[in-house]
Amino acid sequence: MNKIKFFAILLLISLALGFRDTGLSGLQFQAYAQSGNAHEVVFTVPVGENGIHYEGVDIPEMLTWGPAAFTVAPDGSFWIADTVGGRLLHYSPAGNLLGKIDLKGLIVGATDVEAAKAGIWVLDQASMPPKVIRLAEDGAALGKYDLPPGLHLEDGLTGIALGNRGELLVEREGDAYVTQFTDATGNPVEAMTTNGYIHKGGLFAANASGLNSLTPKRGTILAGQLHIEVETEYDLGGMQILGFGPQDDFFVALEELALNPDTGLQVDQTVRHYDALGKYMGVARVPIAEQYTYVQQGLAIGPDGSVYVLATRPDRVEVWRLVFTQSLDSILYEPPLTSNPAEIHDESFGVKACVSRNTIISTASSYRNNSKYLSSTNINGACSGRQKPRYLGGAGTYSSVSYDWGGFDTVSGFNGYMYPNTYKAGDINTTEESCSRGVDCSGFVSRTWQLTSKHSTCTLENISTQLPSKNDMLRGDIYNKCGDHVVLFSSFGSDGMWDYESTTYNSYDRVVYIYSKWTRFSGYNPRRYNNVCP
Repeated sequence: MNKIKFFAILLLISLALGFRDTGLSGLQFQAYAQSGNAHEVVFTVPVGENGIHYEGVDIPEMLTWGPAAFTVAPDGSFWIADTVGGRLLHYSPAGNLLGKIDLKGLIVGATDVEAAKAGIWVLDQASMPPKVIRLAEDGAALGKYDLPPGLHLEDGLTGIALGNRGELLVEREGDAYVTQFTDATGNPVEAMTTNGYIHKGGLFAANASGLNSLTPKRGTILAGQLHIEVETEYDLGGMQILGFGPQDDFFVALEELALNPDTGLQVDQTVRHYDALGKYMGVARVPIAEQYTYVQQGLAIGPDGSVYVLATRPDRVEVWRLVFTQSLDSILYEPPLTSNPAEIHDESFGVKACVSRNTIISTASSYRNNSKYLSSTNINGACSGRQKPRYLGGAGTYSSVSYDWGGFDTVSGFNGYMYPNTYKAGDINTTEESCSRGVDCSGFVSRTWQLTSKHSTCTLENISTQLPSKNDMLRGDIYNKCGDHVVLFSSFGSDGMWDYESTTYNSYDRVVYIYSKWTRFSGYNPRRYNNVCP
């Protein structure tokens, strides 16, 4: 009897103080991984008309990207956002194609999807302003809603989710800010924002301490009245409540980070499973390094509590079901620091000629905040080989500067080429032509660094230095992937980072200021301009 009382007291103390979930090691998973059963392939989707599409494949200085999201419906069927193809694909639980919904003309780019009793919800982050649409399973439009200011890209818009009753939630910076947008029937309601998700009356949230904090390897999971501490072997870049199982169990996605000078930023994304009382049940790994393209919403929970991954391959997409185990070995490696980032400065430029970080960010912001009237000729006029940016509709005033492959225009230069002049705004094709104007990713960074000639993503490395630590990033530094893409770092976010970039990603097709999770930059290198003012 005394032992029972003693155990009960310990249990109450643990509930009051919070469970502690320490970093995982993994002899068990080592044998488990060697068996090749870390996941099982549920079905495969081909590339092409009967499947998904990619953009930018094998094109120098062009980001390769593809499907942005998928979800599992209450009946166990799958909806995949074929973002490049401008459509939704519907598959049975066994992987049989049930239907396609053409989204062209309805939205610019499908960046998230949720299936509810009220219909299929699709988020379009690329349109101006961003919007959500509600569809019937046969594709009939049931509603179309512009998201209000405060829920836009520059506010950290990252996705949508469903609440307990099927109400639509809008997510910013992952789950840092969650806003109820509709009721269960799909009708818009007065916005109410929480710092996490409300589940059965309790608040659920997951927060990393932050890379620039004193405890970058720690985080906290709030699960109703429970506080679960998490400590990882490597820096904890981010955490997010992934969703809930049928027994009120819940899943949390974690991103551990390491910087390897040979391979760039390494991201180990895992999913941890907890029961309704906060007891740790197991972990599974998402093989980010094996992905062909980044999938913004690449994890989903089925009605039976299974966790699925949308895995991209050059010739197909696979839907995986993760298999959980008790522990995992780390796959990251980060060598000891050997240099001080404060020492990075090329004196040959001359101190007086250095570029301040304020100048870099001010220039970047001027691209994003630009406003210019574009005529029908600027948008749809003849220009052989050009493919117009997808966010452009009819004549009107548009913000930002259009993406133009190979472009190196200043803001004033771009505006001068537009109305009343007759050049075309942007080109997302890679055909060389002289009738379009704008800026591409490396041209944009070149301008913000005040360079007089355009550098490519590879030659930017000739005038910059790789940082010894990802935690040393400052405004105006870059994350770069030679031959692929480059973004301008602005600041650390709740569980990711803010950046400026000129990109075709997600059909943005212009200069944007956005928040992204660290998984998006797996394989990128943090670099600092040699002539930035110290």
